[in-house]
Amino acid sequence: MVRADTAVVDAGGGTVLQGLIDTHCHPFEYAWLKNNLDLRGTSNVVAFRLRIQAGVLRARPGEWVVGLGWDQEAFPDRRMPTKDDIDGVSPANPVLVTRVCGHIGLVNSVAISRLGLGSRAGPLFERDQAGELTGIVKEGALTEVWASIPRTTEGLAAGLQVVESEGARLGLTALHTIVSPDGFREELAALALLASEGRLALSHRVYVPPDSLEFLEERKLRLKLAGPRARLNGVKIFTDGSLGARTAALREPYADDPSNSGLLAYGDDELTALVEKVDSMGMQAIVHAIGDRAVEQAIGALSNVTGATNPKRHRIEHAGLLPRDLRSQMARHGIRAAVQPCFVTSDTWAVERLGEERIRDLYPFRSMLSEGLVASGGSDCPVESLSPVLGVWAAMTRGGIVPEEAVEMDDALKMYTSMAASNGLDERRFVEGAPADLTLLDSAVAGMHPALFRKVKPLATVVEGTPVHSYGLD
Repeated sequence: MVRADTAVVDAGGGTVLQGLIDTHCHPFEYAWLKNNLDLRGTSNVVAFRLRIQAGVLRARPGEWVVGLGWDQEAFPDRRMPTKDDIDGVSPANPVLVTRVCGHIGLVNSVAISRLGLGSRAGPLFERDQAGELTGIVKEGALTEVWASIPRTTEGLAAGLQVVESEGARLGLTALHTIVSPDGFREELAALALLASEGRLALSHRVYVPPDSLEFLEERKLRLKLAGPRARLNGVKIFTDGSLGARTAALREPYADDPSNSGLLAYGDDELTALVEKVDSMGMQAIVHAIGDRAVEQAIGALSNVTGATNPKRHRIEHAGLLPRDLRSQMARHGIRAAVQPCFVTSDTWAVERLGEERIRDLYPFRSMLSEGLVASGGSDCPVESLSPVLGVWAAMTRGGIVPEEAVEMDDALKMYTSMAASNGLDERRFVEGAPADLTLLDSAVAGMHPALFRKVKPLATVVEGTPVHSYGLD
């Protein structure tokens, strides 16, 4: 149905899609990256140290220096950096720099002293053979450090708007916004502020950490985040870490670290109780699980609350190592997935972690879809680019890694449109008469070779009938 006052645009042979959706991203962390040290692309420890030194030189003495995005796999010796690599360039500033996966961080000696970490023990605080802290902190220890870094609601709101602008240019109409475990108070306040003032350009489906549930009730944020532009959907639960950090929980040890099978964040009963609590609150449980042991645990917990049809759309985030038996269990219980296709093209070292046999079950998109699973697409930005075009391209090409698991264009686009809408409880946005969410691409993509898709550009983005980006259109 087209109203008489509807604006008509000549698409010039381009392609009009349902609005593209990113079903797993961290826009507040991405805003941090834009305002702090971008360590992506550092190819050795010297370059890594020089970028940190540049950040220190811009900072006031005693001020935190924060960076994101380094990856030791890109270094010639592939070793983890330590505090000894950066202490010399940061004598008066606490430093926190996180690996690209976000599951491991490095702090310098100033930060260790300021936070009183010197006596901390356990696997989350790495120590060398002499028993000294290396500066590497993992998982919950990293969250603890992040929580010590000051931030403001106003600063976070401004940063989110910058990320929204980029998302609109990339063709995104909605984000499944993962709120940080360490900064949820300020981030939720920033979302509520922008929503109340009508200043959100994109739609946000918000997922909070378990520790925020009491705060949500105290501040009545479930009522404040219940509109079309910012809606609280559910709770994000971590069960394991990442393959890159070797903290993803595996059934069998890592091929390149036989003494290590990763880490589980919860016991089975503990995770089940948490999922049941989220479900009882009428909220969606989305469970981060990358290793097959973590996926198995997540299925065990979620299957208790899904019923026959999984009406709340409980799902597994990443679902990385997913052999046939686990796919079958997910399908049987209607458990959904939110996947990140660009992981396939970025995790060039994955065969070393898993070996030739297990790699065939890593990110098996074609098998997931053919076996009846709903698998929506996302970026995990800033881990990967926010661009959904690159995500669709990666799902179709896989960088040549296990090519039999590549998907056709129609299915790849569905991962970012109809399946994404379904995973966010948003089908109503694509029924006749609803304000349009649309993405206009500059090319006719039907029949296009998958390798060419990465060159496609969004020309316009429309959210609830309002253009939020347009380029060269009259």
